[in-house]
Amino acid sequence: MTTATETQAAIAEATATKSYAWTLTAFQQHGNLWLRWSSTAPFRAQQGQIHVYDGTSFPSNPQDKTKKWTWDDAQNTPWDSGLPWGSNWYCAYIAERPPNGPYAYVVQVITPQEK
Repeated sequence: MTTATETQAAIAEATATKSYAWTLTAFQQHGNLWLRWSSTAPFRAQQGQIHVYDGTSFPSNPQDKTKKWTWDDAQNTPWDSGLPWGSNWYCAYIAERPPNGPYAYVVQVITPQEK
């Protein structure tokens, strides 16, 4: 017969945690808005995309109000958006939550106010 103490001792747990970082940088080059991205993850985000939004805020649906976008393929970074450098460009790295699911923001950046 198994006692309560023996049953509790038989239950074991093992936990591991690993964190990864995704980075998105907006910068000016030749008068245009350029974007550079990277990650410490050994894998790409699911259907990752880089977006520049048309407006003054990030849309609730990351695929709405897009002015320009590109895939997050490594060979695309850095990327010349073709847009003029300026204040308040809303830029984001987005990816699918589950495969074929809705998109979500991974990281967001807003270009700084020009002085």
